[in-house]
Amino acid sequence: MAIAVICDLFCTLWLIATAMRKGFGSALGLAAALLLVFPSGSRIPLPGLFDLTTQRVIVVVLVGLYLGIGRKNSGESADGPIPMRYLLSALLLWMLLSSAQSVVPAISFKSTLSQYFDFCALYIIYARSIRSREEFETVLSGFVAGMFVCSIFGLLEIYRDWKVTSLFPEVASRFADLESVDSRGVRVESTFDHAILFGAALSMSIPMALHFVTSAKTAWKKMYLWCALLVMLLCIYKTSSRGPWIALLMSVIVLAVFGRGKLRSTIAIIGVLMAVILVARPGIRDSIMSLYGETMDPDSPQGESYQWRYVLYHIAHEQLSQSAQRGLLGFGPESFYYLGLTADVSVDGEMHTVKVESCDSSMVELMMETGYVGFFLVALILLTAIYSTLRAYFRSSKENGNLPLVLLVNLCAFSFLMSNVALFGWGQQSYMLWILLAMAMCLPKFIGAEARNVSHVKLRTIESPFPIASYSQE
Repeated sequence: MAIAVICDLFCTLWLIATAMRKGFGSALGLAAALLLVFPSGSRIPLPGLFDLTTQRVIVVVLVGLYLGIGRKNSGESADGPIPMRYLLSALLLWMLLSSAQSVVPAISFKSTLSQYFDFCALYIIYARSIRSREEFETVLSGFVAGMFVCSIFGLLEIYRDWKVTSLFPEVASRFADLESVDSRGVRVESTFDHAILFGAALSMSIPMALHFVTSAKTAWKKMYLWCALLVMLLCIYKTSSRGPWIALLMSVIVLAVFGRGKLRSTIAIIGVLMAVILVARPGIRDSIMSLYGETMDPDSPQGESYQWRYVLYHIAHEQLSQSAQRGLLGFGPESFYYLGLTADVSVDGEMHTVKVESCDSSMVELMMETGYVGFFLVALILLTAIYSTLRAYFRSSKENGNLPLVLLVNLCAFSFLMSNVALFGWGQQSYMLWILLAMAMCLPKFIGAEARNVSHVKLRTIESPFPIASYSQE
């Protein structure tokens, strides 16, 4: 507990000092980094209530800073309507209704309130506070800096066999029953609860780093960004997680086809570098091909893991079709692991009944816990944000089109990964998602304002706490 107190005090003081010295916009970027760096073990238990995690402390401090400083400086945006307010209200109402009919109502109500405080409060703060392109990029630079720190911890885990999470008390999570070592060897986790979650966050932060590499002006910033980019690429490979690999590949392809300016040439350099590595290190190529082959083999552990995702959809449909109430409301938030589900699976040609101990799909988990309506509302929130980034991309100038494109591929990557792992509504990656949702909903307004006023609008100075971006533009 002592180390958690130290982490909480450190984050609190740093955020307050940054907000007072550099402005609330810089504090938003710093918070984005800090939310990723600290593991779930950094928490102070409050018996009978909840655990005070470092992430929750950061959210509380941001709320206080917003009310004291940020709201005052936000002008009209602080008093305007919250983007997607009707969808968010509908989701809250539905989760409360689902909790009232839950098989574990106390846990469901607690989970609902926790998610709305942890994530929706964060969404509201960022949606009402970000007012310029410079603040958008300051927040993205925070994500890159945070994941760079996590990747450095990942290097220590890879080459020194030391985990930063060993400094914190062990915390049971929904991945507690899964081994961190399997036929793929040791899979790097850094500060995340599982390698696939670390890989998911990397698959979203790497496109951000690519964006900044193309716009960096000084040699030392380019050196920093290239170093961060290469370390993150190494770490995502070492996670041995197929979903994040595919998500990153799809994101890079979209950026290569639709990216503007120097982004395409940067991706080409990365592609050539990767090709050289695969030729020079055939072991890397063989390990990737071996994992692909095992995935296609239904009798291998990786093949069984892949097939299990389809089994989960069958289980969900079977359970929800038992009654109209369950089909609409589900079994209650956070109830999946209390249902005692079983499934009939084939093992060595024989059918066996096994206990369902994991849910490798956020989509299935949402359907089971909040019904088809809850799943539809979450899907609508994601699709609305994706549409918003598309609008911003087509309205942006040639020089400024990469920012909405990066947000677009990040949201699409997270949506894809929801079919591969239960990563929605908890963990560092969900804090990342809700900030990206807020940025996506705000982006078209500022892209349009830039297009109309580029010749005469003055942009205020923003001093970023990170070495990627500091702005003073008129």
